[in-house]
Amino acid sequence: MPDHLTPSPSPSDRPAADREVFDRLAEILRAPEPPTPPFDYTGDTDKTTAALAVYRNNIRSSLSKALADKFPVVAQLVGEDFFKFAANEYFNAAPPTSPMIADYGDRFPEFLDAFEPARSVPYLADMAQLEIAWLEAYRAADAEPLDAQAILAAGGGDPSGLAFTLHPSLRLFKSPFAVGSIWRRHQSDAAPENIKAGAGECVLIIRPEREVHLSVIGAGAFAALERLNAGESVADALGHAATIDEAFDPQATFQIIFNGGAVIAAARN
Repeated sequence: MPDHLTPSPSPSDRPAADREVFDRLAEILRAPEPPTPPFDYTGDTDKTTAALAVYRNNIRSSLSKALADKFPVVAQLVGEDFFKFAANEYFNAAPPTSPMIADYGDRFPEFLDAFEPARSVPYLADMAQLEIAWLEAYRAADAEPLDAQAILAAGGGDPSGLAFTLHPSLRLFKSPFAVGSIWRRHQSDAAPENIKAGAGECVLIIRPEREVHLSVIGAGAFAALERLNAGESVADALGHAATIDEAFDPQATFQIIFNGGAVIAAARN
Protein backbone atom coordinates (compact mmCIF):
# COMPACT_ATOMS: atom_id res chain seq x y z
CA MET A 1 0.00 0.00 0.00
CA PRO A 2 1.40 3.46 -0.85
CA ASP A 3 2.61 5.41 2.17
CA HIS A 4 0.05 8.16 1.65
CA LEU A 5 -2.75 5.59 1.92
CA THR A 6 -1.46 3.92 5.06
CA PRO A 7 -3.97 4.54 7.85
CA SER A 8 -2.70 6.42 10.89
CA PRO A 9 -2.35 4.24 13.96
CA SER A 10 -4.93 4.72 16.68
CA PRO A 11 -3.69 6.13 20.01
CA SER A 12 -3.73 2.62 21.50
CA ASP A 13 -1.45 1.37 18.70
CA ARG A 14 1.12 4.14 19.05
CA PRO A 15 4.34 3.73 21.06
CA ALA A 16 4.13 4.31 24.79
CA ALA A 17 5.96 7.64 24.47
CA ASP A 18 3.32 8.91 22.04
CA ARG A 19 0.51 7.76 24.30
CA GLU A 20 2.15 9.62 27.16
CA VAL A 21 2.07 12.81 25.10
CA PHE A 22 -1.63 12.29 24.28
CA ASP A 23 -2.43 11.61 27.94
CA ARG A 24 -0.55 14.72 29.02
CA LEU A 25 -2.32 16.77 26.35
CA ALA A 26 -5.69 15.52 27.61
CA GLU A 27 -4.71 16.54 31.15
CA ILE A 28 -3.77 20.02 29.93
CA LEU A 29 -7.06 20.50 28.14
CA ARG A 30 -8.99 19.42 31.25
CA ALA A 31 -6.90 21.41 33.72
CA PRO A 32 -8.45 24.52 35.33
CA GLU A 33 -5.13 26.34 35.17
CA PRO A 34 -3.45 27.73 32.00
CA PRO A 35 -1.54 25.04 30.11
CA THR A 36 2.13 24.31 29.60
CA PRO A 37 3.61 22.26 26.75
CA PRO A 38 3.14 18.49 27.26
CA PHE A 39 6.63 17.59 26.11
CA ASP A 40 10.17 18.89 25.92
CA TYR A 41 10.20 21.51 23.21
CA THR A 42 13.25 23.44 21.97
CA GLY A 43 11.31 26.04 19.96
CA ASP A 44 9.25 28.99 21.11
CA THR A 45 7.63 27.70 24.30
CA ASP A 46 5.51 30.83 24.70
CA LYS A 47 3.90 30.30 21.30
CA THR A 48 3.26 26.64 22.05
CA THR A 49 1.71 27.52 25.40
CA ALA A 50 -0.46 30.20 23.77
CA ALA A 51 -1.62 27.77 21.07
CA LEU A 52 -2.54 25.18 23.70
CA ALA A 53 -4.44 27.84 25.64
CA VAL A 54 -6.45 28.78 22.55
CA TYR A 55 -7.27 25.14 21.86
CA ARG A 56 -8.22 24.54 25.50
CA ASN A 57 -10.44 27.63 25.61
CA ASN A 58 -12.13 26.70 22.32
CA ILE A 59 -12.99 23.28 23.73
CA ARG A 60 -14.44 24.80 26.89
CA SER A 61 -16.38 27.39 24.92
CA SER A 62 -17.85 24.73 22.60
CA LEU A 63 -18.89 22.56 25.52
CA SER A 64 -20.36 25.55 27.35
CA LYS A 65 -22.49 26.30 24.28
CA ALA A 66 -23.51 22.64 24.09
CA LEU A 67 -24.71 22.85 27.70
CA ALA A 68 -26.64 26.05 26.99
CA ASP A 69 -28.31 24.34 24.02
CA LYS A 70 -29.17 21.33 26.18
CA PHE A 71 -30.43 23.38 29.14
CA PRO A 72 -31.91 26.56 27.60
CA VAL A 73 -34.30 27.32 30.47
CA VAL A 74 -31.57 26.85 33.08
CA ALA A 75 -29.43 29.25 31.06
CA GLN A 76 -32.27 31.81 30.95
CA LEU A 77 -32.90 31.50 34.68
CA VAL A 78 -29.33 32.31 35.74
CA GLY A 79 -28.18 34.58 32.91
CA GLU A 80 -25.34 34.23 30.42
CA ASP A 81 -22.43 35.15 32.70
CA PHE A 82 -23.42 32.86 35.56
CA PHE A 83 -24.17 30.01 33.18
CA LYS A 84 -20.73 30.28 31.57
CA PHE A 85 -19.17 30.26 35.03
CA ALA A 86 -21.21 27.19 36.03
CA ALA A 87 -20.40 25.45 32.73
CA ASN A 88 -16.68 26.00 33.29
CA GLU A 89 -16.89 24.60 36.82
CA TYR A 90 -18.89 21.65 35.54
CA PHE A 91 -16.17 20.91 32.98
CA ASN A 92 -13.60 20.91 35.79
CA ALA A 93 -15.75 18.55 37.85
CA ALA A 94 -17.05 16.27 35.09
CA PRO A 95 -15.08 16.48 31.82
CA PRO A 96 -16.52 14.62 28.81
CA THR A 97 -16.30 10.84 28.83
CA SER A 98 -18.02 10.26 25.48
CA PRO A 99 -17.00 11.38 21.98
CA MET A 100 -20.67 12.30 21.37
CA ILE A 101 -21.26 15.91 22.34
CA ALA A 102 -24.97 15.11 22.74
CA ASP A 103 -24.04 12.99 25.77
CA TYR A 104 -22.28 15.87 27.50
CA GLY A 105 -24.15 17.31 30.46
CA ASP A 106 -26.01 14.23 31.65
CA ARG A 107 -24.61 14.84 35.16
CA PHE A 108 -25.35 18.57 35.11
CA PRO A 109 -28.46 18.29 37.36
CA GLU A 110 -26.44 16.52 40.08
CA PHE A 111 -23.70 19.11 39.72
CA LEU A 112 -26.16 22.00 40.10
CA ASP A 113 -27.74 20.35 43.13
CA ALA A 114 -24.38 20.50 44.93
CA PHE A 115 -23.18 23.80 43.40
CA GLU A 116 -23.08 26.31 46.24
CA PRO A 117 -23.33 29.46 44.05
CA ALA A 118 -26.66 28.16 42.67
CA ARG A 119 -28.32 27.86 46.09
CA SER A 120 -30.34 31.03 45.51
CA VAL A 121 -32.31 29.20 42.78
CA PRO A 122 -33.33 26.04 44.65
CA TYR A 123 -35.25 24.54 41.72
CA LEU A 124 -32.35 24.84 39.25
CA ALA A 125 -31.27 21.18 39.50
CA ASP A 126 -34.85 19.98 39.03
CA MET A 127 -35.23 22.23 36.00
CA ALA A 128 -32.08 20.71 34.50
CA GLN A 129 -33.48 17.22 35.14
CA LEU A 130 -36.76 18.23 33.51
CA GLU A 131 -34.89 19.46 30.43
CA ILE A 132 -33.08 16.13 30.19
CA ALA A 133 -36.47 14.37 30.32
CA TRP A 134 -37.68 16.68 27.53
CA LEU A 135 -34.66 15.74 25.40
CA GLU A 136 -35.22 12.04 26.08
CA ALA A 137 -38.79 12.41 24.85
CA TYR A 138 -37.59 14.29 21.79
CA ARG A 139 -35.09 11.56 20.90
CA ALA A 140 -37.31 8.60 21.75
CA ALA A 141 -38.42 6.05 19.17
CA ASP A 142 -41.45 6.78 17.04
CA ALA A 143 -44.64 4.81 17.63
CA GLU A 144 -48.20 5.07 16.34
CA PRO A 145 -50.65 5.96 19.15
CA LEU A 146 -54.03 4.25 19.43
CA ASP A 147 -57.05 6.51 19.30
CA ALA A 148 -59.88 6.35 21.84
CA GLN A 149 -62.04 4.19 19.57
CA ALA A 150 -59.32 1.56 19.17
CA ILE A 151 -58.68 1.46 22.91
CA LEU A 152 -62.37 1.04 23.71
CA ALA A 153 -62.70 -1.66 21.05
CA ALA A 154 -59.80 -3.59 22.60
CA GLY A 155 -61.71 -3.67 25.87
CA GLY A 156 -65.08 -4.49 24.33
CA GLY A 157 -66.33 -1.06 25.32
CA ASP A 158 -64.92 -1.30 28.85
CA PRO A 159 -61.21 -0.44 29.15
CA SER A 160 -61.00 -1.16 32.91
CA GLY A 161 -59.54 -4.63 32.37
CA LEU A 162 -56.94 -3.53 29.86
CA ALA A 163 -53.22 -3.08 30.35
CA PHE A 164 -51.54 -0.46 28.20
CA THR A 165 -48.20 -0.15 26.50
CA LEU A 166 -47.42 3.53 26.74
CA HIS A 167 -45.61 5.59 24.15
CA PRO A 168 -41.78 5.25 24.33
CA SER A 169 -41.42 9.03 24.51
CA LEU A 170 -43.55 9.34 27.65
CA ARG A 171 -41.70 10.78 30.64
CA LEU A 172 -43.12 11.51 34.09
CA PHE A 173 -41.42 13.99 36.39
CA LYS A 174 -42.34 15.11 39.89
CA SER A 175 -40.77 18.02 41.73
CA PRO A 176 -41.37 19.92 44.98
CA PHE A 177 -41.12 23.05 42.81
CA ALA A 178 -43.30 24.42 40.02
CA VAL A 179 -40.79 23.46 37.35
CA GLY A 180 -43.39 22.64 34.71
CA SER A 181 -45.02 26.06 34.98
CA ILE A 182 -41.64 27.80 35.12
CA TRP A 183 -40.52 25.88 32.03
CA ARG A 184 -43.66 26.93 30.15
CA ARG A 185 -43.17 30.58 31.13
CA HIS A 186 -39.79 30.51 29.38
CA GLN A 187 -41.18 29.35 26.03
CA SER A 188 -41.64 31.80 23.18
CA ASP A 189 -45.43 31.38 23.10
CA ALA A 190 -45.92 31.55 26.88
CA ALA A 191 -48.87 33.44 28.32
CA PRO A 192 -48.29 35.54 31.46
CA GLU A 193 -49.17 33.69 34.65
CA ASN A 194 -48.50 33.98 38.35
CA ILE A 195 -46.33 31.11 39.54
CA LYS A 196 -45.57 30.02 43.09
CA ALA A 197 -42.15 28.48 42.62
CA GLY A 198 -42.42 26.47 45.83
CA ALA A 199 -45.66 24.73 44.81
CA GLY A 200 -44.82 21.16 43.78
CA GLU A 201 -45.91 19.89 40.39
CA CYS A 202 -46.29 16.66 38.46
CA VAL A 203 -45.29 16.85 34.81
CA LEU A 204 -46.10 14.71 31.80
CA ILE A 205 -43.83 14.93 28.75
CA ILE A 206 -44.69 13.11 25.53
CA ARG A 207 -43.98 13.28 21.80
CA PRO A 208 -46.71 11.29 20.06
CA GLU A 209 -45.88 12.86 16.71
CA ARG A 210 -43.33 15.54 15.77
CA GLU A 211 -43.64 17.93 18.70
CA VAL A 212 -42.86 17.35 22.37
CA HIS A 213 -45.74 18.30 24.66
CA LEU A 214 -45.19 19.19 28.32
CA SER A 215 -48.20 19.31 30.64
CA VAL A 216 -48.67 19.89 34.35
CA ILE A 217 -51.04 17.20 35.63
CA GLY A 218 -52.60 16.29 38.96
CA ALA A 219 -51.05 13.94 41.48
CA GLY A 220 -53.73 11.32 40.81
CA ALA A 221 -53.26 11.35 37.05
CA PHE A 222 -49.50 11.14 37.60
CA ALA A 223 -49.88 8.12 39.90
CA ALA A 224 -52.26 6.42 37.45
CA LEU A 225 -49.84 6.90 34.56
CA GLU A 226 -46.98 5.56 36.68
CA ARG A 227 -48.97 2.41 37.41
CA LEU A 228 -50.11 2.03 33.80
CA ASN A 229 -46.51 2.42 32.66
CA ALA A 230 -45.59 -0.42 35.02
CA GLY A 231 -48.14 -2.71 33.33
CA GLU A 232 -51.04 -2.54 35.79
CA SER A 233 -54.62 -2.71 34.55
CA VAL A 234 -56.63 0.44 34.09
CA ALA A 235 -58.89 -0.49 37.02
CA ASP A 236 -55.96 -1.06 39.39
CA ALA A 237 -54.13 2.08 38.27
CA LEU A 238 -57.19 4.30 38.65
CA GLY A 239 -58.06 2.70 41.96
CA HIS A 240 -54.60 3.44 43.31
CA ALA A 241 -54.77 7.03 42.09
CA ALA A 242 -58.05 7.59 43.90
CA THR A 243 -56.50 6.53 47.20
CA ILE A 244 -53.73 9.14 47.07
CA ASP A 245 -55.58 12.11 45.56
CA GLU A 246 -59.00 13.13 46.79
CA ALA A 247 -59.38 15.42 43.78
CA PHE A 248 -58.57 12.65 41.31
CA ASP A 249 -60.77 12.78 38.21
CA PRO A 250 -60.79 9.51 36.21
CA GLN A 251 -62.48 11.13 33.23
CA ALA A 252 -59.86 13.86 33.03
CA THR A 253 -57.18 11.19 33.21
CA PHE A 254 -58.79 9.30 30.34
CA GLN A 255 -58.75 12.51 28.34
CA ILE A 256 -55.01 12.80 28.97
CA ILE A 257 -54.53 9.20 27.86
CA PHE A 258 -56.82 9.29 24.85
CA ASN A 259 -56.08 12.78 23.54
CA GLY A 260 -52.40 12.85 24.36
CA GLY A 261 -51.43 9.84 22.29
CA ALA A 262 -50.13 8.04 25.35
CA VAL A 263 -51.17 4.48 24.40
CA ILE A 264 -49.60 2.46 21.58
CA ALA A 265 -51.01 -0.99 22.49
CA ALA A 266 -53.81 -2.34 24.67
CA ALA A 267 -54.53 -5.90 25.77
CA ARG A 268 -56.59 -7.62 28.44
CA ASN A 269 -54.59 -8.01 31.62
